Amino acid sequence: MERPKIGLSGLVLAQVVSDDENGIVYDTPFKIPGAVVATINPNSSVDSDYADDGAIFTQNNRGITELALEMIDISPENEAKMLGQRRVNGVTIETDLDQSPDFAFGAKILLAGSDATGDAVYELIWLSKGKFSVPESGGKTKKNSVEFGHKNLTAQFVKTQYVPDGQKAGTIGARCRTDDPEVPRSVIEHWFDSPVVEVAQDVSALTVVAAASGDNIVLTGSKASGGNFSFARASARLGETIIVFDELGSPVDGTLAFGGTASAPTITFTPASGAETPAGVTVTRGLKDSNGIGATPMTDMSL
Repeated sequence: MERPKIGLSGLVLAQVVSDDENGIVYDTPFKIPGAVVATINPNSSVDSDYADDGAIFTQNNRGITELALEMIDISPENEAKMLGQRRVNGVTIETDLDQSPDFAFGAKILLAGSDATGDAVYELIWLSKGKFSVPESGGKTKKNSVEFGHKNLTAQFVKTQYVPDGQKAGTIGARCRTDDPEVPRSVIEHWFDSPVVEVAQDVSALTVVAAASGDNIVLTGSKASGGNFSFARASARLGETIIVFDELGSPVDGTLAFGGTASAPTITFTPASGAETPAGVTVTRGLKDSNGIGATPMTDMSL
C-alpha cells in the first residue's frame, strides 16, 4: 500500500570500528534525539551517450550519498564524537586536523495509516558508512517573539569495503517497511541493534506440515536450520500453491490467514460457508518463505 511520510524519529549512529574484505564491525549504536528533518540525497542519475545524431546508450550512475540533518540541538558530547573533536573538562577543542570517524546512520520514518494488526507503519533506514562535516554556528539577537534556531549538519556516505556474499559491490545502505509481509519479524525487531549491511539468507529446506483444527486446516512451516522466517504472502495462492480438497478430490473454496511464531509460522485455511469439509491438502514448491525458498512439495490426505 502506498503511504505518505508523516514523521521522523529514532535517529541513531554507530561508529565503524573496522571495514575490510573480511567484514565490517560497528560499535554499539547510540541515539541522537531532537530530529527535525533528515534529507537523503543519493545523487543518482541516468547518463546518456550519443552517436549518429542520437542517444544510443544509457547508464545508471550513483554518486556520493549526502545526508542533511536539521536538529533541535545535539549534545556537546555527541557532536564532538561525531566530528572527531577533543573534549577536555567539558570544553570542546577544535583543530584543522580533526577527522570525523566513520559512522552508520539509522532512522525510522513514520508512514500514514496502520498495518493489518493496527500498529503504526515505519520505514526503517540504515546508511552504512559516512563522515560528518563541521556545521555552521552562530546566533541571532532575541526580539519580541522567540525565533528558534536549529542545528544543521551534513554527512557524506560511501559503500562499505566489505562486499557481502551475493553482492557485486559494498553496501551503501539498507531499508525496509514494517508492513511488508516478506520482511521477517526478527529483522524488524532487531533493526537498530546493529547497522544492517546484509540480510543473511537461510537457504535451508522449507517443510510444511498440516493439521486439522475443526473444519480448518493449519499449515505450519519450519526450516531445516531451525531459523526464523516468514511465509512470502504473495506466494500463498489458494488453488495454486495451496490446494485444499474434499473426500472426492474436488477443490474446497475458502480463505487463508497468517499467524504462528517466528520459528514456526502458520497459514490457516478456513472453508467458505457451505463448502464441503476439507479432507486433504497439497502444498507445491510455489509456496515460498521470506528467503525465496520454495516449500518441499507435500500432500496430506489424512485430515
